[in-house]
Amino acid sequence: MTLHVETAACFSIALIAAPILIVLIRLLFILPALRLPTSIKKKRKLIEECQISFLLGSGGHTGEMMRIVSKLDMEKVSRTWIYSSGDSSSLAKAQEYEKKSGTTSHYISIPRARTVGQSYISSIPTTLYSFLFSAIVLLKHRPAVILLNGPGTCVPVAYILFFYKLLGLCNTKIIYIESLARVNKLSLSGLLVLPISDRFIVQWESLYQQYNRVEYYGILI
Repeated sequence: MTLHVETAACFSIALIAAPILIVLIRLLFILPALRLPTSIKKKRKLIEECQISFLLGSGGHTGEMMRIVSKLDMEKVSRTWIYSSGDSSSLAKAQEYEKKSGTTSHYISIPRARTVGQSYISSIPTTLYSFLFSAIVLLKHRPAVILLNGPGTCVPVAYILFFYKLLGLCNTKIIYIESLARVNKLSLSGLLVLPISDRFIVQWESLYQQYNRVEYYGILI
């Protein structure tokens, strides 16, 4: 009787431990923060020939993103612009850029999690809807590269893509460029995205000296 109980207990433990072990092994392969550091003395290209998505945020984030994009070689890059619903200013800037480039691109609108002045209680269902909508859209879209630069909306987007990478559903490279306004410490969005980003670029040497895994090539905008 005791032997059967011990066998059942061992079997139950194995059933619980096996998936946990599989997840941990998978994390070792895909979590950038767990990889061995590599030298970044030689400047690497920010993007290669691929399908890349840009996440636009309200205010100065979109302005910085557009200045970064204007300095990139986008000739052989298929572009998708992701923006929050109602953010007509960001959409207009992306459309203006594409009009000048004369190429075809795609636009994806994500529902806002919370609007200005909305109460926290009423924002719970809208936040859930925004998260689920984003998850569905990103599963269909699955960009080769996504470029982020700090708006709060980038955090759920980054973690949704990382979760899909964990499941083997995509292999999106997450590139985060910290805002120029961040001189002495990273933004909250930056701190949250740093562990899962494939590349994390700062624009001030003071940040490069403080944080592991970050890259610094001077001011980019």
